[in-house]
Amino acid sequence: MRITMKSLLLTALSGMMSFSLVGCNSNLKTENELLKKENEELRAQYQDATNALQASDDDNARLNNDLRNAQENVETLAEQLANQPETINIFEDINGVDVSMRDKDLALTVASDLLFNSGSATLKTNAKSTLNEVANALTTNFPNKTIVIMGYTDTDQIKKSNFKSNWHLAFDRAWSVRDYLVTKGVSKNNIAIESWGPTKPLATKEASRRVDIVVVDN
Repeated sequence: MRITMKSLLLTALSGMMSFSLVGCNSNLKTENELLKKENEELRAQYQDATNALQASDDDNARLNNDLRNAQENVETLAEQLANQPETINIFEDINGVDVSMRDKDLALTVASDLLFNSGSATLKTNAKSTLNEVANALTTNFPNKTIVIMGYTDTDQIKKSNFKSNWHLAFDRAWSVRDYLVTKGVSKNNIAIESWGPTKPLATKEASRRVDIVVVDN
């Protein structure tokens, strides 16, 4: 069989084309794999960015909610202040009296150290001027209101006193305040007495020893 030059050339060209196609296919496969990998990386980056944006939106929503709550609290406090009884101002200038609102009840707190000597339930002479002003304000502004007088002590156990316990001391101190207010015109029928003894201490022993005069909003 004769092999012509033309046949040889065709065979050579065919081999070269096959080799070229194999090489191209290999390059395309590699390029596709790279593109696929890059696409996956871009997708991951996109997802991370989406998650970060969502987290930021959530933070903004929480901050806006906190801001709304704070604004509502400010408005509530402003409303409470606006609705605060004008008579509260009557007590603010009385020496030794701290005045506050407990819900709708008006509370006057007087330090026991101002009213009594240590371990005693007898009113000091100079304490009576304070109670005179309190009585005058009560009879003028709250003649028909229920008044609860609450006695408190510190948490130290009684060692040198005629009283059996802090409960007894707190009660007698509240009763002494009650008796004095009655002599100054406050109706005894409107007054109730409570002894809390050492059960509600405050930040210091001095602050814990106190008598509360509470005007009940009834």
